[in-house]
Amino acid sequence: MTERPENPELAPAAAYALGILSPEEARSFERVLASSEAARREVAEFREVAGLLALQAPDAVPDPDLRDRVMARIGQEKATSLPQIQPPPRPNPLPWLAAAAAAVLALGLGWSLVLSRKQVEARDEAIASLKTELNARQERLDERERTLAAVLEPGVSLTVLASASKPEPAVQLFVNRRRGIAIAQAVGLPALATGRAYQLWFIPRAGKPIASTTFNPGDSASVLVTNIMVPLGRQLTAAAITEEPEGGSIQPTSPVLLSGAL
Repeated sequence: MTERPENPELAPAAAYALGILSPEEARSFERVLASSEAARREVAEFREVAGLLALQAPDAVPDPDLRDRVMARIGQEKATSLPQIQPPPRPNPLPWLAAAAAAVLALGLGWSLVLSRKQVEARDEAIASLKTELNARQERLDERERTLAAVLEPGVSLTVLASASKPEPAVQLFVNRRRGIAIAQAVGLPALATGRAYQLWFIPRAGKPIASTTFNPGDSASVLVTNIMVPLGRQLTAAAITEEPEGGSIQPTSPVLLSGAL
C-alpha cells in the first residue's frame, strides 16, 4: 500500500466521523472539509468503519487497505498535536459493545420468532393432513361395514356372472329382493376404451332386458358397485353384463359378456 503524506489538518477526521468533537472543533474542521477532498474522503472512510462496528454484520468486512489506513491514521493522531484543536478523548468502547449486543440480540430474537412461526405452521399443516387422511380411512371403513352388513343381511342371494369359457372375469352380484337393492363386485375385468363402460342388465322371465348401472374398473380390473336398484314387481330370472357407451344404453348393443341365473 502506498503511504499518503501526513497532513495535520486531517488528524481530527476520525473524531469528527465518530461525532465526539466539541461544537467549536467540529465547526473548525468543517471549514477544512469544505475545501479539502482528502478530508472528506477520510471522514467517509472512518464513518464506514464505525458503521460496520455498530452493525456487527458478519458479511460486511472492510477493505484491508482501508483498515491499514485507519490504524495508521489513529497512530498519527496520537503523535500529532494541533494548536487549534484539542486532541479528542479516547472513545469509550462500551456504547459500541452495547449497541452491537443489542443488535445481535434483536436479530436472534427475530430469527427465533420466524422459526417458531414456521414450525407452528408446519405442525398445523401436518395435523390437518393427518385428520384428512384419518377421515378418509374412516369413510372407507364405514363403507366396508355397510357393504358387509348388506351382504350378510338375511334374504340376500349371491349370483356369479361369468363366461361359459373361463372363470375370469367374473362379477359377484348380491341381491336383496326384500329391499330392492344389490351390490356388485367385479374382478378381472379388462379396461375399456375411452367413452365405453360395462352395463348391468336384469333379465325378466318375459319381456326385454331391464337396463341398470354402468361402471368401469379402469386399470385396477376390480370395482365395487353399491346401491344398485333392483326392479321390484318383476319376475327376474337372470342378470348379464355387456359393453356399452359410457352413458349406458336402453337396450343391449353388444353381445353378452357375463351372465348368471338369479
